[in-house]
Amino acid sequence: MTQETLETFGYRVVTARDGAEAVATYTAHRDEIRGVITDLLMPHMDGPSTIRVLRKLNPNVKVIAASGLVEAEKLKDVTGLERIPFLMKPYTAEKLLTTLQQVLAEAA
Repeated sequence: MTQETLETFGYRVVTARDGAEAVATYTAHRDEIRGVITDLLMPHMDGPSTIRVLRKLNPNVKVIAASGLVEAEKLKDVTGLERIPFLMKPYTAEKLLTTLQQVLAEAA
């Protein structure tokens, strides 16, 4: 749903199956990627670890975390990361697009 929604609204989407692939993809395409949306629970490398590695590669990387199991209030406790925009699953297309627009606007 996320990929389809973003592509429908003109975003070019690059996907990864897990955190390790996400880091490799980001490394290969970092000049083209304006933002990252990651689930907190993934195989091989979870979302918090993925975010930490991405931030080592680029401290200014724009990240949105998503989960159906972790509440926004508990995000910092679970991840050790502060001030990351959060999407609670299931989220609407409107919430996805609004959150992404806000994150990308901060990057501009």
